[in-house]
Amino acid sequence: MNEENKTPQPVEWVEPTPAKPRKKIRHMIWAVVLIALAMMLAGQLLGDLGTNALASALHITDGATLFLFMYLSFWGIHLVVLLYTLLCERPIFRSFTLRGPNGGSGNTWKLFGLGLLVGFVMNAICILAAYLHGDLDFSVGRFNLPYLLAALGCVCVQSGAEELLCRGYMFGALRERYNVWVAGIVNSLLFGALHLANPGVTVLSVVNIVLFGLALSVAMAKLESLWFCVAVHTAWNYSQSIFFGLPNSGIVSQGSFLHLEAATDSVLYSTAFGVEGTITTTLVLLVLSLTVLLRARRKASR
Repeated sequence: MNEENKTPQPVEWVEPTPAKPRKKIRHMIWAVVLIALAMMLAGQLLGDLGTNALASALHITDGATLFLFMYLSFWGIHLVVLLYTLLCERPIFRSFTLRGPNGGSGNTWKLFGLGLLVGFVMNAICILAAYLHGDLDFSVGRFNLPYLLAALGCVCVQSGAEELLCRGYMFGALRERYNVWVAGIVNSLLFGALHLANPGVTVLSVVNIVLFGLALSVAMAKLESLWFCVAVHTAWNYSQSIFFGLPNSGIVSQGSFLHLEAATDSVLYSTAFGVEGTITTTLVLLVLSLTVLLRARRKASR
């Protein structure tokens, strides 16, 4: 047979194997921790300078207002984290925003409201247990609605900064390279370490703070809602410090609705650190984690 009469064989097309996305060095554990610490220090310095300058310009000297300014000073961390993620971690930045085509899928006002309710109820259960046990005695102070509303906003700034840094940036960056458990454990350990210098800190209180971080990491993973985490954290700190007048991670409020008249150390209350240093807090945090996991599993099975 002549060469001209040979039928050409069709060429089989082989689909090229897509290249695996390159894992970035900045998403390694040591890099994420260092970047988080750098952002925290830079943000706190910026916030302190700005807030102190404002307090001086307004000639604020009373302890209750200066206490709120302490919470307000965390605005600097918001600014630094938002700028860094906007420039270097755009997918993480989008997870901070209202639900939409490019926003975090669970960031809704409904979940934010639910988070406020959950945080208040959790803290109230811990305080009620200590009160019924005879460890606490309260008196009612003056109801100052403008102060209470301003305090809610300031506490939200402080709690939101910690959530933006730990459950927002750290959790999101670590998930780019590791599984969800590594991301949750690492950000929670740093969250606990940030409270080691607080007044009256104990081993149990640090364990509970780490558990708090893990519970909110579970919520972040299953609900995909940073707003829920911010709301729970805000309501917990606000109810404990501003409403009930108890130490919040060892820091005593200078202005609150209820005033603590007497307190006794027990397994249900720590006079140095508040309810965060008790077994009751451990239990409610475990319940929160299990509730979120069960809700997510039930939603997935529908």
